[in-house]
Amino acid sequence: MATEKRPTMLRLPEDIYEKIRYLAFVERRSVNMQIEHALSKYIADYENQHGPIQPPESSGKE
Repeated sequence: MATEKRPTMLRLPEDIYEKIRYLAFVERRSVNMQIEHALSKYIADYENQHGPIQPPESSGKE
């Protein structure tokens, strides 16, 4: 199953991870999908306040 999602590594404090894990369980998501959902919501809220974010073109390497 191919995906267009970029793999990342995220380090979280234990208490935040456990809270995300709980929310993922309650909302029937994986921890990864819960983090993705939270980030998407944060970005949407930011863009509603400040306008669309236009990231610079990237070479695909970081």
